[in-house]
Amino acid sequence: MRFMGSMLISLAVILGYWPAVHASTPFTVSNLFTNHLVLQRGMKDPVWGWAKRGQKITVTFAGHTVTATADAHGNWMAKLPPMHHSTTARDLTITSGAQTMVVHDVLVGDVWLCSGQSNMQYPMGGWFGRTNLAAALAKGTHQNIRLYHVPMIESNFSGTPKRQAAAAWHRCTPKNLAGFTAVGYFFGLTLHRALHVPIGLLEADWGGTNIEPWIPKQGFFAVPQLKAGQAWLRSMAKRQKKLNSRYLTAISAWLREARQAQAKGKPMPKLPREPENAIRSPHAYNYQIPHNDWQPDAHQNPTTLFNGMIHPLIPYAIRGAIWYQGENNVSSHDHLYYYHLKALIGSWRKLWKQGNFPFYIVQIAPFNYGNDPMEPLIWQAEEKAAWRIPNCGIASTIDIGNIKNIHPANKRAVGVRLAGIALAKIFHSGKTYSGPVFKSAEFNGNQVVIHFTDVGGGLLSRNGKPLNWFQLAGADGTFVNAQAQIVGKTVVVQSPEISNPTAVRFAFSDIAVPNLMNKASLPALPFQASKP
Repeated sequence: MRFMGSMLISLAVILGYWPAVHASTPFTVSNLFTNHLVLQRGMKDPVWGWAKRGQKITVTFAGHTVTATADAHGNWMAKLPPMHHSTTARDLTITSGAQTMVVHDVLVGDVWLCSGQSNMQYPMGGWFGRTNLAAALAKGTHQNIRLYHVPMIESNFSGTPKRQAAAAWHRCTPKNLAGFTAVGYFFGLTLHRALHVPIGLLEADWGGTNIEPWIPKQGFFAVPQLKAGQAWLRSMAKRQKKLNSRYLTAISAWLREARQAQAKGKPMPKLPREPENAIRSPHAYNYQIPHNDWQPDAHQNPTTLFNGMIHPLIPYAIRGAIWYQGENNVSSHDHLYYYHLKALIGSWRKLWKQGNFPFYIVQIAPFNYGNDPMEPLIWQAEEKAAWRIPNCGIASTIDIGNIKNIHPANKRAVGVRLAGIALAKIFHSGKTYSGPVFKSAEFNGNQVVIHFTDVGGGLLSRNGKPLNWFQLAGADGTFVNAQAQIVGKTVVVQSPEISNPTAVRFAFSDIAVPNLMNKASLPALPFQASKP
């Protein structure tokens, strides 16, 4: 009967009648706290885990001692006070009663989350035994850079997110670095060299994924424009409720049969298979109702990767996040990518409870998707997010892409550009961190004068050739290629085919490789504008 009792508790957990962490849970510490970790400087650092209800926990580090008590659900959390950065390897000690856990080689510095799809995931060791980063990898031993790589694990669409990731912190060595994000590494290395503080990098990415699975349920319902995602989540929640009800009926029947079999000394009947907490969709991109009730949902469905890969990291104290994703949403573009970014950034910040932490976006590189102008629309959405959402920034890759390869090789420049944003916006380096950004268009007869911000000391042609990828349109809305010339800190655009321009655009094609940049060698960002 003890076995059947435990089965009923398991059933109650599945149906939401029992806390996901039971009050009798043995003392456990989140596996974010392993040897070689980096704590975030200048912030209260949460240390958490699970224990029996009312159990006392003591956390000691660097002369600080804080305590916590496990709540009614068995959760506990202690917060270390803000600390200065430190390269001294020290022990973090966590004690509860007679149990003590000691975490060795703990540093204090800056921690960054690196997330997105394959261009973020692309590892220093390359794929299929090929890499252009072998020399950098061979030099990748850095005592004060630490790596934490979350495995690719999906979770359910609306149930209890995963509380832990099967990962651990590692020192930065060529061996540990080979499978780690190249963009994230070059970002962290640039910061480390500039700031001389320890850097911790949390990698959570999955190639070929849309943005929707990275957004938590709260994010979808916080942004009114995401009606399709909201409707899908509601329908899945209703369907899951029906599955749970069916399972409750099946398990009740099993209990009756089990008691009868036990009384007669017969073998126990086969236990009904528990339904998964989510449902697989064969058409994940369209969020269609699945046909197979008993399988976990595809990792492309809304919330799955947040629940499986991001939620286990919350609320670990971080300096901020870098994001390289969007290629998948080019092919499924629904004109909502800005709102998806808004939902993702807003919900991550809300759940982390660290305010508007820095969030820096990589503007995806040109690639011949064959569906112009879908990629430029993603570019516009990324720029809109960077300018409109507080404490965001954008690093363009329009000059370092490869229209024949969706995975451009120059990961170093991407990481360095992202780090440049952080150094300028957080640490006030004074260096230009953005290419020329469209400010306004002045329509004068047959000419359009473009004004920019972030000219970085002046405008240049990267290759010394005439400016390219500028286009004008007249009253009929048809765009034609135009000549463009740098005049001071402006660009003057005109075409003999358009006597009275009504619209102008720049680099508005997925195969655009424009040559306009500023004197900081950073490329101009794509734009389009119409006559008032």
